[in-house]
Amino acid sequence: MWTPDYFVRLVELPPTIDGTVVPNDDGSFDIYINSRSPEEKRRAWLEHELEHIRRDHFYRDEPVAALEAEAGGVSVSKEGGKRGSIPLFSSPDEAAEYYLSGGSDR
Repeated sequence: MWTPDYFVRLVELPPTIDGTVVPNDDGSFDIYINSRSPEEKRRAWLEHELEHIRRDHFYRDEPVAALEAEAGGVSVSKEGGKRGSIPLFSSPDEAAEYYLSGGSDR
C-alpha cells in the first residue's frame, strides 16, 4: 500500500489536544503531535493520524464520527474539552476562542 509523504512535528498544544493532521496542497501531510503528552500516548496518536492518511479520510465525504471510529476510535463531542474527544464548533470564531483559551471547556 502506498502512503504519501508526511512530516511529523512535535509541538506544544493545549492539554486536551493530542494531535492533528493537515493535508498540504502538494499531496503531503503535516502531523502535529502534542509534545506535552507522554511518549506512549504520542506514539499511539501518531498511529491514529497515520490511519487517517492510509484510509484517505481527507478525500471522503462521511461524518467525522465514522472516520474517527474507523481510524481508531476517539469520540466526537459538541461540548469539546474532554480528553480523547474532538470538539465541534459552529463558527471559526468559536473555534479560535476555544483554542486561545487553552482548549478548556466552554
